[in-house]
Amino acid sequence: MARNVYLGRDCLSPPCVDDRGRRGLDRISEVKDIADRIIEDCEAGRISYRTAMARMNLLELVVSRDSSFSVEQRLKARRLIDRKREELMEKCGGE
Repeated sequence: MARNVYLGRDCLSPPCVDDRGRRGLDRISEVKDIADRIIEDCEAGRISYRTAMARMNLLELVVSRDSSFSVEQRLKARRLIDRKREELMEKCGGE
């Protein structure tokens, strides 16, 4: 059984991001909070830069395929993830 890494009560990386609204990833605020947690985990040394970037890429893939997001929301979320990727490179030392 797959477990969530960041979203929901039983996530693997407490403190978890609150699952607001419907079950699963359906709000841009959840996307932002998850991206922030990925950066925080990388800065704290809990995950490597490579793992953090892979998680950002997976987050973007999930958002791009999620029917819970309208086209506008998808574009906004993907732009947010791109900004967070840049922040990750600055803070966590991407090569």
